[in-house]
Amino acid sequence: MKLLFLVRHAKSSWDDPTLDDHERPLNERGMKNAPEMVHRLNAWQTGPQLIVSSSALRAAQTAYFFSKGLSSQPKLETRSELYTESAFELLDTIKASTTQVDRLMVVCHNPAINDLVNMLGLNIDNMPTCGVAVFGFEVDCWQAIFSEHAATIYYDYPKRKKGIIVRDDE
Repeated sequence: MKLLFLVRHAKSSWDDPTLDDHERPLNERGMKNAPEMVHRLNAWQTGPQLIVSSSALRAAQTAYFFSKGLSSQPKLETRSELYTESAFELLDTIKASTTQVDRLMVVCHNPAINDLVNMLGLNIDNMPTCGVAVFGFEVDCWQAIFSEHAATIYYDYPKRKKGIIVRDDE
């Protein structure tokens, strides 16, 4: 079984309008929300073995919080191809992952992440900042994942005060 953790970067700062979009950091709320979501995810189950993050500063900062705070102690990699608006480009990166990794986290951006979670069966209007969605796939390799194989098993975000939603879509 493969577990895919999809995380939208935490809330970013718009304080400096001269910054290139790629270089925007997290704002104060983002710096608070990321550790909170790490704590919630740690309470849920075993976390990812590997985190791959967009190279954009706000995503890389979010991924760093997860890599340092998760009890699973995942390895962290940044990849420029995850700085995209295309769900299909995200899917290509996921499918190229090594078979040895069974639990993969991807930290990236809207609209790509929102489109991907919808393709995988979690019908939401907008993936919130620092939102986490986890999908399970009964496959042996990442290349074999398709939306019809996805089971949504976890969805949470910072403004959700009543805990997590756990669903079994099968």
